[in-house]
Amino acid sequence: MAADTQTLLQQRFDAPLPDYQQRRIIFWYDENQDYAQELAAYQLNNVVTLTVTPNNYFAIKYQLEVKQPTQNFLLYLPMNRPEPQSDPLHDIYLYSQPEFHVDRLSQVLDELHVADQDAYRGTLLVYKSFFENKQRQRSLVALLQNETEITPDKLTLGIFLVLVGGKRFSFANGLIYLLAEWAQEKAAAWQKLVRFGSVKWFWQQVSQEFNYQAEQPSLADLACALFATKTAAEFNDKVPKNWQNMLLRPANNTIVFIDQWQNARDLTTEYEVVANRVSDLLRITAFTRGKSVDFLAQGNTFAAYDVALITLVAQQLTEGSILYDDYELQLIKRRTVFWNDHFQASYRALIQAIRLLRSLASLTIDAATVPALWRQYQEQLMQLDQVYRKFYRAFDQISEPNDELRALQQKVEHFYTDGYLQPLAQRWDSLIGAELPLTSALPTTAFYSKKVTHLVNDRRRVFVIVVDALRYEIASQLQDELNRNQQFDTQLEALEGTIPSYTDLGMAALLPHQQIALNTKGNIEVDGQLSAGVENRQRILTQELPDLKVTAQTAKSILAANRDQLRQLYKGTDVNYIYLDTIDARGDNAKSEDEVFAAVDLVLQQLQELVGTLARYVSATNFFITADHGFLYTRQALTKLDKIAQPAGIVHKRRFVINTDKHVAGNTHTFALSGLTPGNLAVHVPAELLRYAVQGGGSKYVHGGTTLQEMMVPLLTIKTERNARSPQQVEVVLLTELTTVGSYNLTLSFIQIQPVSNLRRSKRILVYLEDAAGKTISNQITLIADYHNDSIQQRILTGKLIITNDISPRYQQGTLVIANAADPADRQRQTISLDLPEIK
Repeated sequence: MAADTQTLLQQRFDAPLPDYQQRRIIFWYDENQDYAQELAAYQLNNVVTLTVTPNNYFAIKYQLEVKQPTQNFLLYLPMNRPEPQSDPLHDIYLYSQPEFHVDRLSQVLDELHVADQDAYRGTLLVYKSFFENKQRQRSLVALLQNETEITPDKLTLGIFLVLVGGKRFSFANGLIYLLAEWAQEKAAAWQKLVRFGSVKWFWQQVSQEFNYQAEQPSLADLACALFATKTAAEFNDKVPKNWQNMLLRPANNTIVFIDQWQNARDLTTEYEVVANRVSDLLRITAFTRGKSVDFLAQGNTFAAYDVALITLVAQQLTEGSILYDDYELQLIKRRTVFWNDHFQASYRALIQAIRLLRSLASLTIDAATVPALWRQYQEQLMQLDQVYRKFYRAFDQISEPNDELRALQQKVEHFYTDGYLQPLAQRWDSLIGAELPLTSALPTTAFYSKKVTHLVNDRRRVFVIVVDALRYEIASQLQDELNRNQQFDTQLEALEGTIPSYTDLGMAALLPHQQIALNTKGNIEVDGQLSAGVENRQRILTQELPDLKVTAQTAKSILAANRDQLRQLYKGTDVNYIYLDTIDARGDNAKSEDEVFAAVDLVLQQLQELVGTLARYVSATNFFITADHGFLYTRQALTKLDKIAQPAGIVHKRRFVINTDKHVAGNTHTFALSGLTPGNLAVHVPAELLRYAVQGGGSKYVHGGTTLQEMMVPLLTIKTERNARSPQQVEVVLLTELTTVGSYNLTLSFIQIQPVSNLRRSKRILVYLEDAAGKTISNQITLIADYHNDSIQQRILTGKLIITNDISPRYQQGTLVIANAADPADRQRQTISLDLPEIK
């Protein structure tokens, strides 16, 4: 112990001096003379130790101030500290260093540079057992060291936070960790509070913060009271009558506490475990039964609201409800609630189901000509394929779809297949002729000569990215996503793909060529050269374009290359083909065909990365993104009635057969392949959505036929614009006139100035109130400004702020903060006057 005390003293003397002092004088009062004997053994460097008695006051003063004015002194006084008016050394005490104490609290206060320690003596008596542990002492110092001013109240709060494991310096933070421990049926932190802290102080703080009163307070009762109060506020007090006695009034602090907890991303796990436990205790699932969609959509405290809302909407859509717009609006609003991360897949699936069912309810496929139906699909109908794809992409991400969602899935499948795919295929089949080409659109066989040649002749480098099975609707989504980046100028058009619409022929058609042939082994050749595989396509490009520098690469190799490698590869090149086979590779495998839509998402990411990388690293400015063919996909497995017998042929797949028999069979289209050498070939394609009966393999994902989904090939032309500015976010401004706030509840309206477009991106904003000291005094509103509507009246956003009821003073200047969630520097601050009434 003597060594520890000597070390503490030496550390005090060795610490840096304030600028205005040249030495250190430390008083040590030891009323019981506990350290008198061991003091003689201390060896303090550069320190003179003097024992002060009532008989040598003036000698000591003369030595300190006259004889040795620059010397460090330890003044040991074996007495109680006298009153200032009777202390001859009081003037020296005032300019000396803080008094030295051996107790743990004093050591903490010393480390925190607290000068007047007398006010903290009561804390030492209450929390004596706390300071018996050095680790707790060190944790307390670490927690308090960033506080600008230490007070007895802050010290007490710090002790509480150390005991319960709090991470931020606030009572609310410590309460959260206590509640989380309770919810997990543990009690280690609570036991520490009982043994080393003050349970009485804890309940006093709870009462002060939330006005919680109970004869026998408990964490379980408190948790139920807090969450029931928040729920009552959400549903305008339309809650069970047996909750009334537990509701906390006024509710403001409780609402703000729960809201700030939900918005603290590092406390998400704690919130979930507590909310789920309280949900069981309050029987929230039972509370949600029989409630309407509009009612359930008001709640965000418990996950049970989302479960009930999802179940109810799915059920009502399945049963034929047509409240599509109302449901969609309510579901879109769920993006900002706490539980969205858990249920966003379900919400996305419901939104896409609504959009599909709404579109099908008014669907008319009555085009009278091939060009009219081609144009209708290109401009309108392909969106149904896109919505269907997005529905399943979301549905497949739901970990455990309930019975209502599965029933809705069956309805979506039935309506998509029987209400759209089949009628569209029937109409298309009734319009197309018996000869190729079927339309007046540019055929893929003319792609190079019509689209690439003139650019090369103008000495412009071209990049052609060929994506296996890039359906037209996927390219449309890609265009939308690229258009959000103002560096690109895009144009999408539709080409007529090859018939049959399969990989070998479709890939060959996009290459420069004189003749495309099918050899006796069923392989495609371009001017005598096999065309399958990237290596063969490199040979064809070299053969067909002898005066140009050409390349053929896989997208995988390009994405894996670094900047220097790409610059070396494309230095001085003219024509560059890049091949991406992700969709077809997944879809053509029976074991993975249901993952084809997941593959589409991956392709969309890969293409954006590919275009961005080439534009950035090798200054590529001219891109074409196109495909060999599209595809058909339905989740429902086919029945025997959907299949017909397959004839023999040179090439045979589920959707076509190539042979030399030009006889037209039932339920089949037969076309002469005059453009494919030798000229005696014919292709047979099952009508509408039929497939040939083939052993093994999958049949949900197919291509090769004549449906619009299979044969309409996208051509996305992309030009990069140098020095172009990135699109700006939409502007959001406060619509409510606000100068003085006289109520604790405040409804605000905002207006999204511009609609979301190619030039303007959406914005997520956070809105809250601060007091004059910069402390947050309200809940936080999250608003998503992503309206596309041209009408400004349809771009209004609203939210409700709740101000804490313990704000002091109630009359002061405050600030309304409107912050961009994605950019901390983008922050609007509006000064307001707080003139709040007293809450009784």
